[in-house]
Amino acid sequence: MHIPTVRSRLTAAALTGTVLSMATAAALLGTGTAAAQSAPSVVGMSERTAIEVLTADSIPHSIVNRSGSAGGDCTVTAQRDRGYRTVIEHEYNRSEGGFDRVERQVWRGVGLTVVCR
Repeated sequence: MHIPTVRSRLTAAALTGTVLSMATAAALLGTGTAAAQSAPSVVGMSERTAIEVLTADSIPHSIVNRSGSAGGDCTVTAQRDRGYRTVIEHEYNRSEGGFDRVERQVWRGVGLTVVCR
């Protein structure tokens, strides 16, 4: 029969607390990747292939983080939705003889993280 020591009890309590705090953080921050628009997943593809796939589907994209040697073999390691930006335009209203302010949401596409080796 194993009698738990004070050290094993503290370790178990610390691990339980860590798991609970991680679960709480995940619940509060959200673990899903809600996308503004649907885009194909290009994680794991070479940078060139990923850009070709996104361009073929008319998906706006940009490299938001790049690391490693510039001349190496580059792979997409992460992809995230960049959300929307608001564009404000003024359209002429003939019936009122003035301009109306119009706000439009423009999708910014996906941001890619690339690691080169």
